[in-house]
Amino acid sequence: MNILLLTIFWILYIATFCVFKLGSIKKKHELPCLVIGNVFGISGTGVLMLLYRTMNVHIALGLALGVGFVLAQFALSLLFKNKLSKLQYIGAITIAAGIFMLTMGGTV
Repeated sequence: MNILLLTIFWILYIATFCVFKLGSIKKKHELPCLVIGNVFGISGTGVLMLLYRTMNVHIALGLALGVGFVLAQFALSLLFKNKLSKLQYIGAITIAAGIFMLTMGGTV
């Protein structure tokens, strides 16, 4: 169940930032994309609240936002043809290492 909820959260998180980026490209798309992006974002927050019921809050938040951030960076890079630098890849790996350490840290 937690994997399903995390996956749904990540999809909503990625969709939020992709729609926001789309809205920044053309002025006429700004308001509709702002509204749609916020619908995805608020829905993601609801899913995060469901995760809090079944997981330690620190692990749920770390996995949801940490992995979501890295996935969103790669999705934005692929969809909008923005290449990441080597330093940015190193940053993503560092974030992944931090998430791993957070989840392996035991109970709080």
